[in-house]
Amino acid sequence: MFYEQWTYLAVFAVLLAAGLGLPLPEDVPLLTGGYLCYAGYANLFIMIAVGMVGVLAGDIILFSVGRKFGHGVLRSRFFRRMVHPGRLILAERLFARHGVKIVFVGRFLPGLRAMIFMAAGVLRVPFSTFILVNGFAACISVPTLVLLGRFFGYKLEALKSEVRELTHLLVLVAALALLIGLGLYLHQRQKLILAKAHLDEKIDIPPPPTDIDPPSAHPLPEQTAPREDAA
Repeated sequence: MFYEQWTYLAVFAVLLAAGLGLPLPEDVPLLTGGYLCYAGYANLFIMIAVGMVGVLAGDIILFSVGRKFGHGVLRSRFFRRMVHPGRLILAERLFARHGVKIVFVGRFLPGLRAMIFMAAGVLRVPFSTFILVNGFAACISVPTLVLLGRFFGYKLEALKSEVRELTHLLVLVAALALLIGLGLYLHQRQKLILAKAHLDEKIDIPPPPTDIDPPSAHPLPEQTAPREDAA
């Protein structure tokens, strides 16, 4: 269909841009391509082929730039946007230590992938060796990521269904908790009102007594001590 062609073109363009310095791991468009296959917007085998062409095209461009300009890429204002000097030096050290094996490993290192492929060109790795090793690694990474995206499509739909059911359950539980809490509050409120009314009925304040004489205003007569007889 017509929209399928645009789907493949969009995935290819994003992969190529990611390989040339776009701050986006190429894993993201590959996983997205797999999900589009699940959704019925693309064919799985064609998407894997498009993914292979997209990642290898970006890798070959990086290799060719490194091979043509060497360390001169660090002096170019244009290439400095996608070349990090520290990472390029690190990639060259990895080549010196591990040789061409680092090309295979670099396929699975998103942070160093671009610099490793450019360093392969700077260090004059034979193109046939580069494309053979990198292509073999891509035959592993690209189909794996596309298939994972397709698999996650199934899981995503199942997860959406489970989340929807869980949301309904949580709403029901919250409604029941609200009703129970409201009932308890009203019951407690009613008990307080009844207890207060019952207490008011039992309280009987007696009138002050009227048969008790007030205290006399006259002072009591003073008692005199008995006189002692004279000796």
